Amino acid sequence: MFMNNVKGKIATIIPARNEEKFIGETLEALLNQDIDENYIIVVNDGSEDNTKEVVNSFPNIELINIENRGFDAQGTPILARVINQGLEKLVRKSSYNYIMILGSDHILPSNYIKTIIDHMDHNRDIAICSGQIKGEKSKVPRGSGRIVKSDFWRTIGLQYPLKFGFETYLLIKAQQLGYRIDVLNDLISVTNRPTRKSYKKETYISYGKSLKALGYIQFYSVGRIGLISLKNPKGAFYMLQGYTSSNIELYEDDFRNFLRYIQYGRLKQYIKSFLLR
Repeated sequence: MFMNNVKGKIATIIPARNEEKFIGETLEALLNQDIDENYIIVVNDGSEDNTKEVVNSFPNIELINIENRGFDAQGTPILARVINQGLEKLVRKSSYNYIMILGSDHILPSNYIKTIIDHMDHNRDIAICSGQIKGEKSKVPRGSGRIVKSDFWRTIGLQYPLKFGFETYLLIKAQQLGYRIDVLNDLISVTNRPTRKSYKKETYISYGKSLKALGYIQFYSVGRIGLISLKNPKGAFYMLQGYTSSNIELYEDDFRNFLRYIQYGRLKQYIKSFLLR
């Protein structure tokens, strides 16, 4: 049943590559949301299976087909380029107040979009928000399922930067501009592929490159790699390989300095709370 009391129109962008097994269920859940204004765009990233045919079996969904480039874009700036193909469709469509990026295997409960939009409408300083994925405890909005205020995104150009760490960049940039980000812990969705289990060697290398490109302080970066090593030594090794790479395009200095300012502040709070125990 569609509701008519949602204030903001939303556009949803789904990047998809060889997703015939999962994207149908994702689209069904998306079309059953408690909203009546959702412009859905699927960017078919050179799929070699029946992804295109599955998407075309659903009404009122725009499909963008990109030629097969022969590799998986997960975790790399190539994925940003894929998503940007969908964002380009919104440049001249100013009527959409919110934009959601959604993974092709991500199944949303029917109240997902409405709950987040209502929350953001009542908290105008929140620029990015998501729910949680079952089995995860993310402290920041996830890449898939995040809903972004269009006005904020348009102020910095309605595109993801073509650099490593592009999803995190948007979160930090929002805070740098004075916005808040939020996660609704009671709003639970599911994915057909557990996040960590879908990671490959290249994903961990990209993760390490992202830490360096974004400007994470060395203490944090080494600690993060160390935590990964406790469960996945190979993954940690690949992260370190990425982090120590020399061919990484860095983000602008003011952005990197802002991120370090945030991290040093959190580190001081942690030390202070530890000493007061």
